[in-house]
Amino acid sequence: MDPAPAFWVWHRSSGLSEAEVEGLRKSDAGPIYRQIVEFGLKGGEWTPRPLGNAEVAKGTIPVVRLDPGPAVMEATDGAAMLARWLSHHFGGAIPSSLQLDYDCPVRLLPRYAAFIAELRGQLGLKEISITALPSWIDSPAFPKLGAAVQEMVPMFYDLTADPPAEIMNRKALPIGGEDSARWIRRWKTCKTPWRAGLPNFERLSLFKRDGTLSGHLRQWTPEAAEDSPLLRPIPGFTGGSALAVEKSFTFQGTALEEGQTLLWRAPADDDLTELIKEASDAGAKGIVWFALPGPGLRTTHSPRHLASLTRGEIPKPSITVRQDSAGRIVIRNNGHGDLTLKPGQEMHRLVLEADHAGAFATTDAGGFFRISVPDDSTVSINFSQRLLLQFPRLLVEEEIESAPGLIIRGNDQGLRWSLNGSSPLPLQ
Repeated sequence: MDPAPAFWVWHRSSGLSEAEVEGLRKSDAGPIYRQIVEFGLKGGEWTPRPLGNAEVAKGTIPVVRLDPGPAVMEATDGAAMLARWLSHHFGGAIPSSLQLDYDCPVRLLPRYAAFIAELRGQLGLKEISITALPSWIDSPAFPKLGAAVQEMVPMFYDLTADPPAEIMNRKALPIGGEDSARWIRRWKTCKTPWRAGLPNFERLSLFKRDGTLSGHLRQWTPEAAEDSPLLRPIPGFTGGSALAVEKSFTFQGTALEEGQTLLWRAPADDDLTELIKEASDAGAKGIVWFALPGPGLRTTHSPRHLASLTRGEIPKPSITVRQDSAGRIVIRNNGHGDLTLKPGQEMHRLVLEADHAGAFATTDAGGFFRISVPDDSTVSINFSQRLLLQFPRLLVEEEIESAPGLIIRGNDQGLRWSLNGSSPLPLQ
């Protein structure tokens, strides 16, 4: 299996930042699939919805998302209309490869194969890749669909809905667990080259009082959840970390009602490692990670971390802490693995110690979540010999800085730091 990780860039109009491009370069990334448009029928009219001015860099495979449901496949001119739109969009300079993302009803898989052949012929494409639902592997029409494309990318996540009774019993399905592994094993019979789509996202799901799913929050942070006095941790939940809504209020733009449950889930490294092995054993030619970050999507890992997992390595963070000339504390991850926050885990704790009081000043937390005196001490920061800085995660080559003036100049000798209870080290 190709050890280079591939990525989807999804529902994002902005270009990749310099840091993102550099992260992909250092991870020796494989194909980058970038969504450029959502295409479908509405009121009998074709409605392409481009993602702003998103540019597709050289070597990137553009992705067209087709509206789910039968409409596009049942229209006689669907492939022709999409071909005309793409010709206009690319100014006649059609790329050699394209990916279609379509949750096709199983009964229409033969029509989808014909649609693909027509589109490829009209545009003169060298290759067409498609995303796939894992269950398609069982359809009698699957071989015909496979023969029409050069690559498939089945998405091995969001496969099974949480039964309400299980949520009421504090049991949730994990992201990327055994359910995903079972489906991956079934794809061993696929004759078309395929890559396994695996999850690199976290979810905060909202459940009603009866355990039925209400939806997923788009804009949220663990810091906001930790800070809210109206969310109470629910002990004993499996598959994720749950919070009870104690009183109706608006959280991160979402109206919550008393008695509802918020469930935070993220893919575990052990589970992802197992899924990568299963994909390799089943004959996958590589892994595609969903996704590079975009609006409303909280990703779990950096490309460097995922590249290490794809190669079968165990990625580890390497943390340094220093003070700069302006009296800031700067923490940095120089390793090949991310320092993440597992659902329900306490914030990471960076503790600074001084030989004497007066080394620290009360100031803003800067990029940290919170600055305080540890162990519920009543001594103010200015008179304490210990200082606690909390933060949720530190990805590969990321830095977090405090506000200037946290370390008082001239009183910085003998400072030490420790992370999450580690042995103290001298501050650089």
